[in-house]
Amino acid sequence: MDKLGIKTFFFAIGNYSRFSILTALTEKDLNVSEIVNATGIEQSNVSHHMDCLLNCGFVNVRKDGKARIYSINAEARPIINGILKHIQKYSHEIMTCDLANREYISRVIE
Repeated sequence: MDKLGIKTFFFAIGNYSRFSILTALTEKDLNVSEIVNATGIEQSNVSHHMDCLLNCGFVNVRKDGKARIYSINAEARPIINGILKHIQKYSHEIMTCDLANREYISRVIE
């Protein structure tokens, strides 16, 4: 098992903005302006996050005239949907996980 690959995978989707973009793309293909409207993320930040998601293979891009249309990779779609389903089903357990909350808070404070 590739430790760096696993860490990078979870780093890429563990960012709230990138995960929000992926969630929006599970609904339909979007251009940057539509991603901005769907997520509330500033356009310059969307472009930055799209580079990461493209490089990691989570999304695809195609040109439509001058616009770039982003879509979620077919193999990534069930992963994102599975994560969303798990979060919804176990939201109470996730929110009350003392260890995860302590580790998260210690990283935010540092």
